[in-house]
Amino acid sequence: MGKDRRFQFPVADIVITLVMLLICFVTLYPFWYAIVYSFSSSGATMSHPVTFMPIDFTLSNYATVFENSQIFRSFLVTVARTLAGIVYAGTIVALAAYAISKRSLPGNRIIAIILLIPMYFSGGLLPSYILIYKLGLFNHFLVYILPHGFWAFNMLIMRTFFDSLPSSLVESAMIDGAGDWKVFWKIIIPLSMPVTATIAMFNGVFHWNSWFDAMLYVSNESLQPLSFILQRILKETLAAQLLASQGLVMAVDMQAEQTSPESLKMATLVVTTVPIIVIYPFLQKYFVKGFMIGAVKG
Repeated sequence: MGKDRRFQFPVADIVITLVMLLICFVTLYPFWYAIVYSFSSSGATMSHPVTFMPIDFTLSNYATVFENSQIFRSFLVTVARTLAGIVYAGTIVALAAYAISKRSLPGNRIIAIILLIPMYFSGGLLPSYILIYKLGLFNHFLVYILPHGFWAFNMLIMRTFFDSLPSSLVESAMIDGAGDWKVFWKIIIPLSMPVTATIAMFNGVFHWNSWFDAMLYVSNESLQPLSFILQRILKETLAAQLLASQGLVMAVDMQAEQTSPESLKMATLVVTTVPIIVIYPFLQKYFVKGFMIGAVKG
């Protein structure tokens, strides 16, 4: 009688599964740790290490975060910056990619090389700082948008996708009297939803997490994004811990002994990260839908 092989697994499959589970754990645990720590009271975290579950569950950390008017205002600035940056940069990159994909464009290769040079060689921080100053963008919302309107790498991705589209669609539209502008918006963009959503995600994540430009060019607190506020909280937390280690000040600046700089840092980190994590599954679903639309229409 032969052996039942239904429950026999190769050793290689078991090893690969264990390795993948380990990678998943190492990837996800820092996020889980931040969430658990943000729901733990400061007094409990000082006496007991946080591992997998909150210690002395409390919502005071999040209450302190949302009661801070500056954090709420910075959240709105970040949302506005992200949406405007996605539309602005996505439009410019798509137009440039469509132009470069036109083989009949005079000087096509030279223009493409000129546009790709900044991807390898940057002008440097000082020239950029002087340019922003001369343009009068200090303490202006457009300092978040205008300098980030074109990314050569994103243009390459879109141009490659445009090249893969059937040229017969464009030719038939041209025969029917459609111009380049109408072809771009009515044919190319609807067929390019997968790559458009990908570029939108790249731009959105960049603008949502960007804080360095705010540190350089923005001193007005009403224009500071949420990532910059988080960066400042991280610095203040490290400074408080350093002074506490030297015995100069108390490490915990508590409100009714419920919050601390460390717990506030974790709560702010969760508030900053959760929107991207929540939105991403919808974008991924949109990628699949875009691929299906392109396949049917192509």
